[in-house]
Amino acid sequence: MTRRPAFVKVLLICPVAPVAAYGKIPQRTLKASVRFLSTSTSFRTGFGESQDVYLVAADLQPQSGEWALARLVDEFPPYRTSLPSRDLQSGSPTTLCVRRDASCDVAYAQMRLRTAPGDPMAILPEPLGFIPILDQPARPTELLPCYRTVRK
Repeated sequence: MTRRPAFVKVLLICPVAPVAAYGKIPQRTLKASVRFLSTSTSFRTGFGESQDVYLVAADLQPQSGEWALARLVDEFPPYRTSLPSRDLQSGSPTTLCVRRDASCDVAYAQMRLRTAPGDPMAILPEPLGFIPILDQPARPTELLPCYRTVRK
């Protein structure tokens, strides 16, 4: 009886860039100064992630003085709290770590603005129709870039 040659299985390990592995470029974390203008939505759960969405004026290069409207998504697990009310209601800039997420960009007209920042009424299901005071009026078609908070 003839023996067949044994096949050797080779596991080839090669470093794969995150772009190839996940199909998207990883975003870097930025320090941004933000002023909260309006609360869009608030979802609270006792067992999963809670989420607050805000309309903010953001300066992504602190000290540059170039403020732009943006959508800010803050997701947090049940063992953490939402952003402090004093930061939401102060009207002064707050420094946060954020990461760009183009998948949640929306036009200004599509973003539901419910209450002033920090108002607990934002958790109610009915539309409240809050109109924030803006330095410059926003066009309804203006695309709001979306950022997600990065908590440490």
